[in-house]
Amino acid sequence: MSTLLISLLTLVLLLISAFVILIVLMQRTSQSGGMGAALGGGAAESAFGSDTNNILTKGTVYGIIAFFLVALGLYLLYQAQAADAVAEVDMSTLISAKEEESVAETITEVVESAGVSEAVTADVAAAVDKVEGTSDAVVESVEAGAAEIEAQVQEAVESVDAAASDLQPATN
Repeated sequence: MSTLLISLLTLVLLLISAFVILIVLMQRTSQSGGMGAALGGGAAESAFGSDTNNILTKGTVYGIIAFFLVALGLYLLYQAQAADAVAEVDMSTLISAKEEESVAETITEVVESAGVSEAVTADVAAAVDKVEGTSDAVVESVEAGAAEIEAQVQEAVESVDAAASDLQPATN
């Protein structure tokens, strides 16, 4: 319904615009003539008599008032239509369960590809199952998994350093 009303008011606005343009062009700019005389100013005087300037001025004022009222009405209709369009957006349409599952699978694949122990992988998988799509819990579980991985890497570096210190180069 609002689309039909918007279309009709747009047509009315165009007609009012054409009317105001013609009224302005019919008016004389001065006593000696001007654009109004070239475009039918004499015809307006013969139709309206001696009160031509007064009638054309009133027509211009009423036409401009009608133009602004119709333009304001169109603006309000467009705003109402835009507000209805925004209200129809639902979070479930933006984020589907399938996308949440793909995120969980991606996190599990990253942890598994990092080569961590099965216990850490199981912990991260359990945390991902608990998360159910909330970003804060995902971040916390990933940070916990990252801390565990860092601890395992640190242990591996220390054991390599210890083994390297046991192997002293032979001196001559």
